[in-house]
Amino acid sequence: MEDSEAQNDEILALKSIFDDTQIHVNNSSYPTVGCIYVKPEVPATFDIQANKDGQLHKFRVQHLSPIELHFNYPVNYPSEKPPNFTLVCKWLRRDQLSKLCQKLDQKWEDDVKGQAVLFEWIQILQYEALEWLEIHGYLDLSWVYMTGQNSRLSCGPSDYQQLPTAIAGSRLVMKMDPRAVCDNQYEGDLLDVLCEYERIAEQLVFDKASHTCKVCFEHRLGVNCIQFPSCGHVYCKECMSSYFEVKITEGTVNGLICPEDKCTSQPSPGQIKELISPDAFERYDSLLLQSTIASMINIAYCPRPQCQYPVSYDPESNLVSCPYCNFHFCLMCKATYHGVAPCKMSSTEKMKLFETYTNGDDSTKVDMEKRYGKKQLISMINDIQAETWIGENSKPCPHCNAPIEKKDGCNKMSCPRCSSYFCWLCLTQLDPKCPYLHFSNASARCNLFEGLVQDDAVEVDWININGDTDDDFSEDEDFINML
Repeated sequence: MEDSEAQNDEILALKSIFDDTQIHVNNSSYPTVGCIYVKPEVPATFDIQANKDGQLHKFRVQHLSPIELHFNYPVNYPSEKPPNFTLVCKWLRRDQLSKLCQKLDQKWEDDVKGQAVLFEWIQILQYEALEWLEIHGYLDLSWVYMTGQNSRLSCGPSDYQQLPTAIAGSRLVMKMDPRAVCDNQYEGDLLDVLCEYERIAEQLVFDKASHTCKVCFEHRLGVNCIQFPSCGHVYCKECMSSYFEVKITEGTVNGLICPEDKCTSQPSPGQIKELISPDAFERYDSLLLQSTIASMINIAYCPRPQCQYPVSYDPESNLVSCPYCNFHFCLMCKATYHGVAPCKMSSTEKMKLFETYTNGDDSTKVDMEKRYGKKQLISMINDIQAETWIGENSKPCPHCNAPIEKKDGCNKMSCPRCSSYFCWLCLTQLDPKCPYLHFSNASARCNLFEGLVQDDAVEVDWININGDTDDDFSEDEDFINML
């Protein structure tokens, strides 16, 4: 068989084994060139770790990004020479890649010289690479984060290269193979790159597998299902789409958790966005933001309808200033800031705060004190208690509305604020010239001494209609005329 025919047969065989994401070949021109992406087989328990900025970072993986085998065919392959190749990898040092190059050369020389060799090389890189490099249980990438130009051992070829002290002390290692290339052309941090690759690889495996929805119990391919990140429970997208839409419509965005009983795992925002309409996701995003801000301490919303900006405030003061619209408002009543003047908060609103605080547990009280200020709450509670007592033990003057307390005496009352007279029983304002006429009127049902306690009645020998004792009765010459 001619070399060109053997080369074509090998390419056809590789394309039948690997999909288009694993092998790229250009054989339209001479020589044939290509690249094969080989994913090393990872042990069941395998970690990636690195000492970075003085801290050990570590995470478990089931997948490593591929080792790239770039190749081109010489004219006399496979009869006389092997393919020309280059090994490229992100997570192997140049000295490690050089050892793999030697391993591939050795395979050609010892076992398959004169035959197609690419598949044999792929097998070595996939199943023997980690063992050959003595990588067992974990991959240490601390060398990536060492200071100095040689941390990646990716400089140009030279006779000898010395490993970083933390890796190999001061010993000299073999000559770096020019075919070994440490790929550092990636964006961001290598640990983050490998972690993201693990996530994507796991998602591809999930998408190709069959799963049973835990709601409708239908068997679906993973591409039609979602898996909750923390718990791993799987549901079909159709069921979860309806579930998410209902929860968001109800406004319970914090209730978007795994439907499994007693499971509190939450979907990622990306999973939610994929399954619901744009309008529903906009509502979800808005409600989630409001919920998050509401759970924060010392945050209040600007009360202006056109603003609604979240504002941080000093818990020791009622003054809140919105930086967006420059509106200054009271923390308690949300009205324009009124200084030391009492809030014009409705009695219903005040009583709601009062009951929540007085009946709440310790954690509720702490949260409210952080939100409204302990001093302000105590002041409001004292005011409400005082108002409650006044409401239960006093009556308003019908003229000036001043609260009047009646301790003893008759039902003819005099307001200390406006000096007007009124009846304690019916709150009728009395004639200042003859205030007792109200009680002598036959049509009036108010008794001057109604409600007078017995002790007070004993002390009064005789009280006339003006409220005077018998000794003073003769002084009132108009009393007879009034009758």
